[in-house]
Amino acid sequence: MELLQLKYFCDAARSQNFTKTAEKYDVPPSNISQSIRRLEKELGAALFTRCANSVFLNENGKKFYDRVSQALGILDSAVAEASDDGERGRINICVNTNRRIVMTAVEKFQKLYPRVTIKAKFFCDPLSEGFDIVVSDFDARLNSFKSRELLSERLAVAINKHSDLSGVRDFNVSMLESQPFISLNESSSLYKLTVQVCAKHGFSPNIVVQSDDPFYVRKCVDLGLGVAVVPMFSWKGQFSDSVVLKPIDGMTRQSFIYTAVDRYQPECVNKFTQLLISECNEERSN
Repeated sequence: MELLQLKYFCDAARSQNFTKTAEKYDVPPSNISQSIRRLEKELGAALFTRCANSVFLNENGKKFYDRVSQALGILDSAVAEASDDGERGRINICVNTNRRIVMTAVEKFQKLYPRVTIKAKFFCDPLSEGFDIVVSDFDARLNSFKSRELLSERLAVAINKHSDLSGVRDFNVSMLESQPFISLNESSSLYKLTVQVCAKHGFSPNIVVQSDDPFYVRKCVDLGLGVAVVPMFSWKGQFSDSVVLKPIDGMTRQSFIYTAVDRYQPECVNKFTQLLISECNEERSN
């Protein structure tokens, strides 16, 4: 039983996809399959149920994964802690909200700590890989992570100033039932908030444009292609003068910093977390 073999197994157990594990470790998929077959033979028990082109972790696999992942976590933590000088390391971040603020913090942090490598992935499954930090709205899947609130901010509707609705004094979201909406993709918190806001006012949004990039959401509103539900603080100053923001009463977006607690956290992770919180506080005070 080899260490790399166990790492292959744990990664495949999380993704339940040998091809994804092979891509992560830059080896042919057959290497992963053969490695896990040898492991199963050594244990005398199947760990995966195989059917057609899919694999599923079975009950033996789940029990084995629980123990092995803990053991690997302890080993990785010991190695990381022994070599941690606070000036170097690697931070793996999942950014599902507040991308502008997070990336501003990344830029500042890398100037302070040039020997720290930061990898950021946007709008993805926070459990898809071993993220050190997840910036997201509330996510029940992250109940094993430590969480702290990063932001609580009001929501608004962004409307092109040439729209008849832009000058309405007693604005209400229900007035938007017939309007086209612009949003980020369906995995984003902005999309979920758009659906929630409209549902609260008795209708489903007619989303005509979806984008992976907040810049194009703002650009579409700027061009008058539709309206968008947006967080007021983190998108502050991001629209042109052609856009009017109409605050939405009684609705806010809460964002959290989730940090992994099942393994040793390098000092650079703690330093980045503090810088990110400071960045938000600094922007609030300006």
